[in-house]
Amino acid sequence: MASADSIIVSTRLRLARNIDGLPFPHKLAEMPAKQIVDKVERSLSPVDKFTRYDMHGLSELDGTVLQEKHLISPDLLESCPFGSALISADETVAVMVNEEDHIREQVILPGLSLDSAYERVNLIDDVLSRNMKFAFDNRFGYLTSCATNLGTGMRASVMVFLPALTMQNLIEGCINDVARLNMTVRGVYGEGSKAEGFLYQISNQRTLGVKETEILEAVDDAINHILDAENRARQLLKRDEPELKDRICRAWGILTNAYKLSTEEAMKYLALVRLGGYYDYIDIADGNEFQNIITTCQPANMQRLGGNQMSVDERDVMRARYIASSLTSLCKKTI
Repeated sequence: MASADSIIVSTRLRLARNIDGLPFPHKLAEMPAKQIVDKVERSLSPVDKFTRYDMHGLSELDGTVLQEKHLISPDLLESCPFGSALISADETVAVMVNEEDHIREQVILPGLSLDSAYERVNLIDDVLSRNMKFAFDNRFGYLTSCATNLGTGMRASVMVFLPALTMQNLIEGCINDVARLNMTVRGVYGEGSKAEGFLYQISNQRTLGVKETEILEAVDDAINHILDAENRARQLLKRDEPELKDRICRAWGILTNAYKLSTEEAMKYLALVRLGGYYDYIDIADGNEFQNIITTCQPANMQRLGGNQMSVDERDVMRARYIASSLTSLCKKTI
């Protein structure tokens, strides 16, 4: 039986809010947009040390690094001229300003942490609501730019690692099952993205007519369903153990010996090594550190690590060296 830690990567809670009396961001002029950012920054200062990133002054590389860390959305980076982000020192809290809504409060925590994430994002929400009046309707709840966020304005999302369901072509059936629970399944970087490295995001679809606690319970129920399905699939996968061991050992061999690696190759083989950790074919000392390897090997993070002037080939060479060094210090092949 797979533990939750071998399947669940992280939990994200997001609240969408707008300021009463102001147009939504796509209709907002520059001056009031900047005033919102300033007000949010002042409001958050007693809570934690937040770093402010204004999109118009941010380099493409730095912006993409934040996106690869799931701290900002692609829309904020590409389509919001007055957009900003305020990010806590430990990068667990990110507040996007002037994206689709005036304010999007986000908390990301490792593992299955729905209650802890909700407690923390609720604290941020309380602090902001004391300093500005949010647009709220007694019938519809919090008013948002997109109708799908009306009501609580809350999205609860859990990132899960589902190699066995994917490798055995059972993932579509699982997606259909959770859809019946009013959940949606997306790739690693949200809507429209691929499930690279067998990573999927499971989140609620309904925000209107439900309470925050009901959303948390529904997501938890969906995750338990997925845990059971992945557990069964992993047992089935082991029926052909020689083939399974061979795939994982080949992945280990490539990652620890390759001269260069593309992002796609790295994600594919790192996923197999992570799966090897579940079967005890590979001893992974720290799951969070392993996830950091996956984040760091993304293109912009790798580019920042090695210097902005690297070519694609140079970046692929550096990625191979970085992964080989990181894996050999963090993991040990046991078969």
